[in-house]
Amino acid sequence: MKPLHKPPKNGWFEAIAKTYVQNRPMYPESFFEWINQKSHRNNRCWDVACGSGQASVGLAKYFEEVQATDLSPAQIASARSHPKVHYSVSSAEDSGLPSKSIDVIVVAAAIHWLNVSKFNTEALRVIQPQGLIVWVGYEPLQGAPNEIQNWLNEIYTNGLRTLWPPQRQHVDNQYKDLPFPGLSQKIPSEFSIPLKWTKEELMGFIRTWSAFRQSKENGSKLLKTLDTELKAIWPKEQLKIDLYLPLMGIWGYIEK
Repeated sequence: MKPLHKPPKNGWFEAIAKTYVQNRPMYPESFFEWINQKSHRNNRCWDVACGSGQASVGLAKYFEEVQATDLSPAQIASARSHPKVHYSVSSAEDSGLPSKSIDVIVVAAAIHWLNVSKFNTEALRVIQPQGLIVWVGYEPLQGAPNEIQNWLNEIYTNGLRTLWPPQRQHVDNQYKDLPFPGLSQKIPSEFSIPLKWTKEELMGFIRTWSAFRQSKENGSKLLKTLDTELKAIWPKEQLKIDLYLPLMGIWGYIEK
């Protein structure tokens, strides 16, 4: 099974939008509080490549309006509704938003999929002076019981090594190799997404990984193998296990 290097027309997750909304976790409240503290104004936020609203709804607590855009019509159709979140289908590089209309731009687990140079041009067009830009993602799962953690590490690093799209390397580099449109610094290491998952929930999350956006037949075979392996090492008489996703990324202000 050869990896796909060319992004699908409507994004990597168009074909699994329903699985994505069911299995991708929301971001922690503490992270949105941090964004709120860092932002100079809280009128309008742009959630870029929003998926099905994993960050959009949390941002809505702190902003008068959240413009949430994604390239995938299926993702937008599956998105979590909120009265302050306005979903629309558009590319990050050509959003259609008015110039100088956005106070804060958030790109959650998506900057590595974008044409970053073109997106930065668009971000600089729509953001207000002294506006805040945050690129956030998460590192591989941590905190599982030893046998499961070793299994996760193995499939992430070796088992799927040749199947990850090349853009995945930017996640492994914590976005430090991507050009930020201003002065930047690292997101504090204190943030993570705490999880308490059943075996089925963990496999559901794994099913959303971009490494499986290959041929449906071969991807299904590999997922069945992983499901069998996980069942064999799952702690007996334990319905759920604790894990977490460490957050990482960079942020900064636009001075112009």
